This record gives sequence, C-alpha cells and structure tokens, in this order.
Amino acid sequence: MNNKDRKITAHEADRLFGFTREHFVEHYDLQSELVDHLANAIELKWQQNPDLDFEQALQAAFKKFGIFGFSDIVEKRQKALTKKYYKLLWSYFKTFFRLPQVLGTLSAVIAIYWLLKFSTILYTVFLFCGIVAGISYAIYMSVKYRRRAKKTGRKWLLEEIIYSCAGGFPIVYAPIYFQHFFSLEEKTISEPAAWLLAITLVLYYLFDYVALFVLPRKAEKHLTELYPEYHIIEKQ
Repeated sequence: MNNKDRKITAHEADRLFGFTREHFVEHYDLQSELVDHLANAIELKWQQNPDLDFEQALQAAFKKFGIFGFSDIVEKRQKALTKKYYKLLWSYFKTFFRLPQVLGTLSAVIAIYWLLKFSTILYTVFLFCGIVAGISYAIYMSVKYRRRAKKTGRKWLLEEIIYSCAGGFPIVYAPIYFQHFFSLEEKTISEPAAWLLAITLVLYYLFDYVALFVLPRKAEKHLTELYPEYHIIEKQ
C-alpha cells in the first residue's frame, strides 16, 4: 500500500484515546472528538510526508493545538454544554407554569402560605426537612453516577454536568435556610411577607425537583440526542 494512503489503525486509535487522557481529557465524548481531529491531521501529515512514523505525526498534529493543548477546546465545550444544561433545566421548569401543572403550583403556594399563617415553626420544620431530603438525594445521585462511571470506564460531559449541577442546588441554598431554621421563632408574619416566603419556597423546591428528578430521568434521552453512539456504547 502507498504510504500516502495510510489510515489510522485500531491500535493507533487506542493510542490516540490514551494520548487525550494523558493530556487530562477525561470525558469520552471529548476524547472521541479530539481523536477524530488528531486522526485526520495525522493522515494529512502522511500524505504530505509518507516517511513520518505514527508518533512523529501525532506530535506534529498536536502542535497545531497551541501551547495550551486541548484545554481551549475542552473549556469551550464545557461552556457550550453547561449552557445547554441550563436551557434544558429552564424548559422543564417552565412547564410548571402552564396548564394543568400551574394549578398544582398555585395550590402549593397557597398551602405554604396557610402553613406560615398557622405556625412559623411548622413552616421552618417543613423547610428544614426539604433541605435535608434534597441534600441526601443529591449525595445519593452523585455516588451512583461515580460508581457507574467507574464501572463503565467512561464519563460523558453533559451527563456529568446534569448530575453535578443537580447536587449543587440544595447545597448552595442550604446555609441560608439553616440559618433561618435556627433563628426563626413562633411569631406573626405579615401578609406580604407570608406570600413572598411561600412563593420563594415553591420556586426553590420546583427548581430543585427539576434538577434532582426530572432532568436526570430524561438524561439518557438528551444524551442519545447529543451523542447517537451513547446508547450503544453504554449498553455494551
């Protein structure tokens, strides 16, 4: 075979995956994208200089990524997929303000308003239990994801964003509400304050519910849309 027509072998492709890992690219989807770039660049180098061996061609192809290597591409991809994650989150969150779900949302606001008017202590206990439950479930999800990633040996960037960001929502707001828990005594709440607290709590719980339950349940669907090979690879 003419060396100019040489193509990347399966063994060399494995070496390229290893090369991306050596340069701190952890996620399989980013590795695959970079392996494609490197393979095309190496084959182009062989067309230009058939006498180059694989490692020489690889290093020449890698130089094109500049002094920061793969970091710029990884950072841009992370930003793009994080933006996609929040768009998905927002799209599911908005469904709770459309019929018929909006009726449940309004009912929840009214129920919490009356709970506040009845007893601020009971409201605080309810708040405290919700925060603890959210944090506990976030930890469970995080552990489950890490175990599965370890078992399969693959991590997907969007999947990691879904599970890591989901765990962040209850934890980010927890200190505020824990302080509220320890400082609030039984007292009368004004009408505007009661409605404001009720609306705020419902919005917070809805956002947490979408991040912790709705989006993770839809993760496989969105991952398959983004990475057609996801379903096949993860079922191997």
